[in-house]
Amino acid sequence: MLKLAIKDLKLFFADKWAMIITFALPIALTTLMVFAFGGAGQQKSEPKTLVVADNDKSDASKNVIAQLDSSKEFEVMQKSSDEAENLVKKGKEEAVLIFHKGFGDSLNAGNNPLIEFKYDAAKEVEVRILQGALTGKLMGIIGKKSMTKNMFVKIHAQISKSFSSDETNKQSESFLKATPLVSEKENSPMLVQSVAGMAIMMLLFSVAVMGASLLDEKREGTLKKLLYSPMPSNSILYGKMLYVNLISIFQLVIMFIFANLAFGLDIFSHLPSLLLMIIATAFACSSFGILLASFAKSSQQVSGMSTLIILVMSCIGGSMLPTFFMPAFMQKISIFSVNYWGIQGFYDIFWRMLPLTDTTFLSRIFVLLLMGTIMNFIALQIFKKNILKIA
Repeated sequence: MLKLAIKDLKLFFADKWAMIITFALPIALTTLMVFAFGGAGQQKSEPKTLVVADNDKSDASKNVIAQLDSSKEFEVMQKSSDEAENLVKKGKEEAVLIFHKGFGDSLNAGNNPLIEFKYDAAKEVEVRILQGALTGKLMGIIGKKSMTKNMFVKIHAQISKSFSSDETNKQSESFLKATPLVSEKENSPMLVQSVAGMAIMMLLFSVAVMGASLLDEKREGTLKKLLYSPMPSNSILYGKMLYVNLISIFQLVIMFIFANLAFGLDIFSHLPSLLLMIIATAFACSSFGILLASFAKSSQQVSGMSTLIILVMSCIGGSMLPTFFMPAFMQKISIFSVNYWGIQGFYDIFWRMLPLTDTTFLSRIFVLLLMGTIMNFIALQIFKKNILKIA
């Protein structure tokens, strides 16, 4: 019994992929999740981007904006109203603070200042964090001589009322009107997040297995027979690419049909955009599977590498946790994952309701196609080296 256990231990420690999955993968995922949730309070707080539209352009509005910008809590980015609202609608920013024309005159007359806070309802947590920081800053400058104490007391009270769940407070007169620019119409953001995030992550696992079938054909001798046939050697890889792409498209289509039947996700109102996004996402994901198979020398290597890479990409890309929950540095690295671009594209369709011709939506398509093209190109270059020569 002891000898058998020792033998198995030797085999285990000789298998580097088994060791990576057993020891390195849990450590890597735990580290990523800690960072994703803000580093367990160990990170220095970064200034929150506060998009501001100053339609009043009075001394009073400029003074408030200057004080907000000079604080450590905020990094003020001034835009016109249309530009700012467009950023929120396209998911690039979570909210905009608008100083309407007449803000300064209202203050001087002792009336409610004309301020409006417009936000993306899909980013409720991020919006509330921004609102809380904004409230704290405004209360912190109560003693400033340029503004009266009474005015800031009112601002604090009205911000709190605007974000309160109490409908009576929401209906009360408020000079800080909170308005959702992007709000729930047909599909909830969590439904879109769950369906898109899980669909892409599961597809990545599926294409890794399908790509590894190349190596199974090598082991079984099928690949050698194909090499002796009249067809060009590259056609073997092209045929595998086509097969994986078609199955990937079918898998995503079935997933969204199920989401429509089971959860009421409205897919038919956005059919052209949805089909285009499905094709682009399937292309990028299938290219990933083919690339893994081209690098690896055995199905076991594909299994080990794919598990590690897919879980990491899914973690940073938003499949496990929406990216807007993550700290700024993780949001920046999320753009290197297929998951991020696919999920954002599905958000554009089902939540932001962007048209097919919108440049933001088309940019997601372009990036996914570019990722797929690059991965296919690399796979093609190493195909003969790692597959054909060892067939």
